[in-house]
Amino acid sequence: MPSLYGKVTAPTPTAPLWTQDQAIAYEAALEAINDVIAGYSEQIALEHGRVVPNTARIAWLEMRTDQASATGHALNVMDDENVRQTLLEYSAIVRARDGAG
Repeated sequence: MPSLYGKVTAPTPTAPLWTQDQAIAYEAALEAINDVIAGYSEQIALEHGRVVPNTARIAWLEMRTDQASATGHALNVMDDENVRQTLLEYSAIVRARDGAG
């Protein structure tokens, strides 16, 4: 029996667009970015709690927060080199912060 909408085909399964290793690295990079953002947010809150907040420091921390957020939004799971570099960079920030505390 013909369809009113033309030929009817069932969807065919396709291979994943990225590998499990790519997904893991991507998620780790996003986690590192979010950890950095959380640290900056904590520093902003502490600065706001001071008797005389350092507005230049707050502005710098907000700029870095925006930059980290933009990096996360621009990250592409299939861009292996960018994901690797982002993970290295943001993990280093987290390690430096945690080692200083």
